[in-house]
Amino acid sequence: MNVIDSIPIKGLRKSHLKQLAWCIQNTTQEGCYYGRKDYFMARQKDLEKLASKLYEMADDKDSVIASE
Repeated sequence: MNVIDSIPIKGLRKSHLKQLAWCIQNTTQEGCYYGRKDYFMARQKDLEKLASKLYEMADDKDSVIASE
């Protein structure tokens, strides 16, 4: 069994975070989803909260992403 407790982002730039956040926020605007729509939309809401955090981190001039 693998336990996922973090996602490595070393070596990425803040622009990567912003692009990921944009992708998350624009998924449902295409009208695309998979699985049960109610479950998908619940996950989407959680991911949109994550996207907001990504934007906050990327816009924070004092934050940096560790290099590899």
